[in-house]
Amino acid sequence: MNGVMKGMILVLMILYIVSPIDACPGPIDDLIVLFIGLAARKQIGSRE
Repeated sequence: MNGVMKGMILVLMILYIVSPIDACPGPIDDLIVLFIGLAARKQIGSRE
């Protein structure tokens, strides 16, 4: 289950960053999503 969650977060993060539809224009929201996704993956991995 842990690997599945990490994979889902990674896929959703990549889809948001490369999609033309963003919450706000510019790279700021993409960086925020990237950092939140990396932090979430780290927290999921540390629960084992």
